[in-house]
Amino acid sequence: MLCKVPHEAAHTSQPRAKRSAPMMKPFLLVTLLFTGRAALAASSVMWFSCPPQLDGTEQHARQVPEGWEATVQDAGPKHMLTGFTINLGPASKSDGTIYDDVKETTDRKGNVTSRLIWNVKPLEDAYAVCAYTRTSLVLTRSLKGYSECVATSRRSKDTQFQMEEVVCR
Repeated sequence: MLCKVPHEAAHTSQPRAKRSAPMMKPFLLVTLLFTGRAALAASSVMWFSCPPQLDGTEQHARQVPEGWEATVQDAGPKHMLTGFTINLGPASKSDGTIYDDVKETTDRKGNVTSRLIWNVKPLEDAYAVCAYTRTSLVLTRSLKGYSECVATSRRSKDTQFQMEEVVCR
């Protein structure tokens, strides 16, 4: 295959490496961009959080007593994260663990932030279980390879705690 060389590049006194340097800069930039993203993606693989909401679930009665009709009330557009546990074995086993530490802070307005911390590294066959409002559906995920889970809840003065996030690393 023949490659046509531009006239000015063919008759220059610069070495070939210097002539191709401007062409290498975009290539190098693109390569660094993609390898940087890959490294970032690889580092983010080792943490996850419970989704803060589910957009909907299908619910129905398995059996309806004679004379009754099963109806699903409007559960609202979303199911919000309301609970978190660490289970030893699948969620159907219902063998939860107690958190290892609690850290609470109170700001000047009286708002309280509570962090429940689980050390999950020594646990065998542990699963994260995320629970949501107005459904018995839970999301579960294996904790193999993770070391810690932190559930953060907040409350304003004189109100109940509301789950904000759960992060496992």
